[in-house]
Amino acid sequence: MAFFGISAKNDAQKRAMHALINDKPFTFLTGPAGTGKSLIAQAVGLEHTIETRRYRKLIYTRLQTQLGMDVGALPGDLNEKTYPFVAPFMDNLEVMTAKPSELKKYFAEGDDDKRKIFFDSIQTIRGRSINHAFLMLDEAQNLDVHTIAAIATRPTIGSKFVFIGNFAQIDNTKLRNTKTNGLYRLLAGLYEREAYEYFDHINLTEVQRHPVVEIVEDILRNHEMAPEFAELEARGNESER
Repeated sequence: MAFFGISAKNDAQKRAMHALINDKPFTFLTGPAGTGKSLIAQAVGLEHTIETRRYRKLIYTRLQTQLGMDVGALPGDLNEKTYPFVAPFMDNLEVMTAKPSELKKYFAEGDDDKRKIFFDSIQTIRGRSINHAFLMLDEAQNLDVHTIAAIATRPTIGSKFVFIGNFAQIDNTKLRNTKTNGLYRLLAGLYEREAYEYFDHINLTEVQRHPVVEIVEDILRNHEMAPEFAELEARGNESER
């Protein structure tokens, strides 16, 4: 099984791909940095937006702050302010294709007939109905309850929302609490209600980057994760329902 040139390298990635192509509106991908969460989601999203046209567009979004800084406080014009937040998406393109520039026509501004890829801020998603779209919400562990609720209530029939995150990478200390963390509240609530017909949760644990990444994660991040966060992520190790 391969999507946009990307094949699963382990069982968890294979399970993630299966979850990403089913009809359930929500897919949650958790796990440490370098396990392929965003890469797998992006590959499936591009395949079904550009190739099969199952979706009319792919929307990539993440919190528009950088280590606690507001976008307005960052230097440069709007494009320069925005680039750091779409850079992970662009980096993944280089892994998928030898000529990522050829995909530029799909996200270039000014041609709505060809445009398939949208980089939208979380603020612009609020209040919209997301129709026939594949939405990637990256770094979802950094969202509070109010913000994630504003996004999770946007899908309509025919859309797929992918929440990508790792509780060991929470930047805002106020969100290192199960009561205030939006991703935790949403995912834990879905488990509590046994709403399995609406979501899948896959926890990826095998690091695909340089082996030193796993060591760094263990030294600097894993010990910071509260037991409740670790337990919730681990529920994604189970087989798909």
